[in-house]
Amino acid sequence: MRPRPRLALAVGVSVLLGVGATALVGPAPPTLADAPVTGDADLAARAVEALGPEGVRALSVAVVDTTAPPPEQVRLAAVGTTAGAGSPPVDPGTPFETGSVAKALDGLLLADMVDRGEVRLDERVGDLVPGSPLAADGEATLQELATHRSGLPRLPRSALLPALMSRYSGGDPYSGAPADLLEDAAGAGAPGGAEPEYSNLGAAVLGQALAERAGRPWPDLLAERVLDPVGMTSTSVATTPAEVPVEGAEPVRANGSEVEPWTAAGWAPAGVGPWSTAEDLARLATALLEASAPGARALEPVTEHSEDREIGLHWIVSSETAGDGGEHVVTWHNGGTAGSRTFVGLDRQRGRAVVVLASTDRSVDAAAVELLLQGATRA
Repeated sequence: MRPRPRLALAVGVSVLLGVGATALVGPAPPTLADAPVTGDADLAARAVEALGPEGVRALSVAVVDTTAPPPEQVRLAAVGTTAGAGSPPVDPGTPFETGSVAKALDGLLLADMVDRGEVRLDERVGDLVPGSPLAADGEATLQELATHRSGLPRLPRSALLPALMSRYSGGDPYSGAPADLLEDAAGAGAPGGAEPEYSNLGAAVLGQALAERAGRPWPDLLAERVLDPVGMTSTSVATTPAEVPVEGAEPVRANGSEVEPWTAAGWAPAGVGPWSTAEDLARLATALLEASAPGARALEPVTEHSEDREIGLHWIVSSETAGDGGEHVVTWHNGGTAGSRTFVGLDRQRGRAVVVLASTDRSVDAAAVELLLQGATRA
């Protein structure tokens, strides 16, 4: 039976008011309180306590202690769900956007290519890309690109407006193939010899220049030289929306706003498109602690990064204070997209490492360092 016109009008108005109220109030912030847990329950509890449960929909953690007996060298845990209510729980094998952790992987790739004699750290980036507009203007060296001293800005002018708009829309601000990226870099200029200035553009240029020298797309080159040798079989690079892992943890802001995953082939080496898991990054951390990973010398500092930090080939080295007041040297890189945060850190002296992946736009850095230095692994 159809409702009477007045009742239909009332129902329609009620629905519109409800939608309007939802828009005004906004989505419900995610929380890890009472969320499903997989893996090591003790580690999961420690991780949630260190990070805080509010504003995070999913969390996946690994801690590595190479001094422990083999069964206990890697501990894994995950908390939360891949998407909204009713979605599957995350586990240590769930892919997350890694953001700029990809830069650390590209640092390993660069070091490996140097070890093979395929490139030199003092080689000018323009020399790697014959025929590109960058070849005429690109004066920065590969080491300067890997240490954020190229003189390139964080983003090219063409990306500034999309980046600003995406803060409000939640859309993907990145676009462009490798050739587009190199053209943008040529327009911005890469004089080299500059003071440290964090540059996503410079990081992307470095990766694409390495790919040009090898004659292979960057995702394929990374897989062949770094991922496959370490056994990182669940790490991938989504260069289009169709390649985003369907089983992955969907990115979300701390206020509950949904955001799009980032994809753009040209920007992949800077952290646009790569996905990985706690399991895979724990394999990488273990190999780095054991100095068996390709390009492991990328972790060694080559220059100052800031007043209290040094930097290797994209890997940052800093002194961090543990809960007992002791100072520890931590080698690390973090990452962030519109709705994902990551951290991979190594305490090489003690043979320990931590991996934190989260669906949120809150920083996970402090929590990750706490887990690394305050006994998240068994003594």
